[in-house]
Amino acid sequence: MYSEILEAPIVDQATVCYHCGDACGEHPIKKQDKTFCCHGCEQVFELLNDNQLADYYACDINPGISPTEKNFDFLNNTAFRNRLITFSNSEFSKVSFHLPAIHCRSCLYLLENLQKLNPNIIKTNLNFGKKDLTVWFKEDQLSLGALASLISRLGYEPHISNEEEKPQNNDQKHLFLQLGIAGFCAGNAMLFSFPEYLGIEDGSLQQLFGYLNLALGTIAVFYSGSDYFRNVYAHLKLGKMTIELPILLGILVGYGRSAYEILSHTGAGYIDSVSGLIFFLLIGKWFQQKSFDFLSFERNYKAYFPLVMTKIAGGKEVTAPLEEIKIGDRLLIRNQEIIPADAYLLKGKSDMDYSFVTGESELISIEAGQSIYAGGKHRGEAIEIQISKDLNQSHLTQLWEQQAFKDPHHKSENWENFANQVGFYFTIILLSLATAAGIYWYNVDPNRWSNAVVSILVIACPCALAVSYPFALGHGIRWLAKHQFFIKDIQTFERMAQVNTLVFDKTGTLTLQGKTEPSIHFNRELSEREWNAIYSLVFQSTHPLSKQVKKFLQGRTVLPMTQFKEVTGKGLEAHFEELFVQIGSAKYTNNHLVSPEGFISSESRLFVSINHRSIGFLEFPWENRPGIEALLHRLRHTYEIHLISGDKKEHASHLVDWFDNQDHLKFECSPMQKMEYIQKLQQQGKIVAMIGDGLNDAGALKQAHVGIAVSDDHLHFTPSSDAILKGSELAQLGTYLNYSKFGLKLIKASFLLSLVYNGFGLSYAIQANLYPLIAAILMPVNSISMLVIANVGMNWMGQNLTREKIRLKAD
Repeated sequence: MYSEILEAPIVDQATVCYHCGDACGEHPIKKQDKTFCCHGCEQVFELLNDNQLADYYACDINPGISPTEKNFDFLNNTAFRNRLITFSNSEFSKVSFHLPAIHCRSCLYLLENLQKLNPNIIKTNLNFGKKDLTVWFKEDQLSLGALASLISRLGYEPHISNEEEKPQNNDQKHLFLQLGIAGFCAGNAMLFSFPEYLGIEDGSLQQLFGYLNLALGTIAVFYSGSDYFRNVYAHLKLGKMTIELPILLGILVGYGRSAYEILSHTGAGYIDSVSGLIFFLLIGKWFQQKSFDFLSFERNYKAYFPLVMTKIAGGKEVTAPLEEIKIGDRLLIRNQEIIPADAYLLKGKSDMDYSFVTGESELISIEAGQSIYAGGKHRGEAIEIQISKDLNQSHLTQLWEQQAFKDPHHKSENWENFANQVGFYFTIILLSLATAAGIYWYNVDPNRWSNAVVSILVIACPCALAVSYPFALGHGIRWLAKHQFFIKDIQTFERMAQVNTLVFDKTGTLTLQGKTEPSIHFNRELSEREWNAIYSLVFQSTHPLSKQVKKFLQGRTVLPMTQFKEVTGKGLEAHFEELFVQIGSAKYTNNHLVSPEGFISSESRLFVSINHRSIGFLEFPWENRPGIEALLHRLRHTYEIHLISGDKKEHASHLVDWFDNQDHLKFECSPMQKMEYIQKLQQQGKIVAMIGDGLNDAGALKQAHVGIAVSDDHLHFTPSSDAILKGSELAQLGTYLNYSKFGLKLIKASFLLSLVYNGFGLSYAIQANLYPLIAAILMPVNSISMLVIANVGMNWMGQNLTREKIRLKAD
């Protein structure tokens, strides 16, 4: 076996998997003249091919997704089954799954033909936009868990979370209704204004259309525009003036003048312009609120806990959903499982890993009778615990009791965006100008003062800024999403443009365990059974090295074992009948080294001992994320760079040289200390972005002006954040930050251009030479022109963003 591995031909790294398109590495799997990166992809291909679904591969090139091995038997539990099943009778059941991995037309083809893979599936229906799959199936023949496992084996793992289901977004429904009514009113008002546009002089017809327009305008202003009344009133009560105040004044003045002209039969008014303005403003508001439904930016600690636990009741092991666990329950906790609530250890011994909560990687030995805190990860043989506190009262929840988590608006309390900053001064100047013009013309020519005031308030309405602001930044969010950088909202995009301090986490953010296959340094060849024993042992562990060995040896047989044991921070061991296998550190496995290991080598080697005889080690490359050194070098010329980590300083000695100021490096930080570090920087007046990856970074991510969660799988365990950046794109962070700066500059430039435009119109309005109807026409023209500039500018720079990424990768 060993010689076969060493003698295996090296395959070009460009070889890609026929199923999923990933690189196959040095040892691809061949099947029917096709190449696969793993046995999972090979099995999916065989499954589709055997069931006449090979046309799946004709939909797209390499359309598949690498399948997962997750077991979904827990869904057969009554509580989960009742949560998911939407209809059931004696003939069939109906269930809906959210499948975040759906991405192309081949997914549609495959998921709508599931009945060909299993005759107990009656039919399926895929909502491609929402990524929801509805399945009708015979539940008496195919369990819910088996159905979910089938879908997962195809590469579409259902997303099932502990987090509470979010209620339907009533605010969004209300906005859609306002938008629809505003569009209806604007369109019909334009239609009813045609007699005026075409010069048709029919008094009765003009009056009828005038009254209809007034009715439409009243609905548009006081229903569709009602949020402006509420927001302006709320801010005035707090003594604040925002950009919405002059916008509301422009709307009310335009509506009031139109109502006067229509009711006094002195004109047709300009309800169409007022309604159209409200419609455009609401489109911008909708674009501003639009986000990514398939991502979760607001996650709490429950999202990281197991969905089900093993409870001991009446001397038997039963599966229970997490939400049913209560004080006094006895739970069986196996190796690598997370403690869901504060508890006491009843039986066994645990080496508890609290890095999930504290960031400290050293294990703590726990004896029977001692307390265990929620969020700890058990290492060792199975133990029994007794719950002592409710989940929502556990030690872990202290982090979520901080103000950053309790107040969803804490980031905006002392933050004024550019539009509102401008709005304060703009409102004062506009009102002063309108008042002065009104007083002047009232004394000079009383017949012209109203025209002057109305024209000034209408022509100078800052609606161009209000429309272009959300559209420009919204397009920026859309472009960044194409590059796997998902921004929560436009306020985050603007804050990102003003950041001057960047704080990085280390492990999982700047550094990663290498993904290439290991080099084998054994002193003899191993038998097939010995390789299977090693595979069986690493199969029980979630340690990064164990995961890589598991992937390297995937497809082997899992052997039955006895006396499984994990020793504190050292390794694993178990008996396989005549074999006693140990894996772990050199000292633990009795492997004698010629020279002592450094941190990097100790973190990248997995030693093996069989029957107390040292065999050698498997070595995996330990590495920084690609491009990180160049990224930090570029960023430190523009930003103040910091590093905070829960690890010890000696574990990051290779990173120290990348930071100019050694005072900006802080190690052995707990999650609370990370949050406090961010707070201290903010108290110094710095605008801070935190870049981290784990739950122990959640407090700092939430506290920072911009919290960026780095995730190699952004659809799953990503901590609460303002933005989610795929790990492979971290090296491009500087490019993305520059793009956000460009977006804010474009907004400012468009506003200055709008001021020039308004200044030209105001020069006529102040002289009372601009008829209000002309002002009402020029106002939306200004808004549309600014909208075009914002869209074209952001799209042009978005294309440059792609080119800049290509250039940086080439460098």
